[in-house]
Amino acid sequence: MGASNSKQEPLQDKLVKDTAAPSAKVRELPAAGTQSVNSRDLSDAVEKEVAKELERILEKQQHDQLRAKERQSSTAELLSEIRELSQQINAGPAAQSPSFAEAVDARNRAAQCLRNNEGRALDCWKEVSTFKSLVAGLQREFVASN
Repeated sequence: MGASNSKQEPLQDKLVKDTAAPSAKVRELPAAGTQSVNSRDLSDAVEKEVAKELERILEKQQHDQLRAKERQSSTAELLSEIRELSQQINAGPAAQSPSFAEAVDARNRAAQCLRNNEGRALDCWKEVSTFKSLVAGLQREFVASN
């Protein structure tokens, strides 16, 4: 009983037996019917890749649309904040101050002088110094009021 299990076959006989028996791993030549199976597998693989690509493109479009909407909403919010701040600044006490109107007028005169004397900015030193002194006065008023 157990004696046959413990008996070793010679290595040479074992190798000869392995090569003499037909291997189950050897594939047969493809028959005519397998070509349609292969083409069907190929078309299925192509369809899957196309579906993946279409899904990726659709996701990208949705993502781009979402980002565009976010940008539009943030732009609208920003514009409303700017309008609000402009109204607050124009309604503030500094805008009603007579020295504020003088400073705006001096700024406009300095800008006009610089435009007229393009390349010769030193010719506008009086207008610029007047504007600077008026702005310094406004700054002192602002600091004193707060």
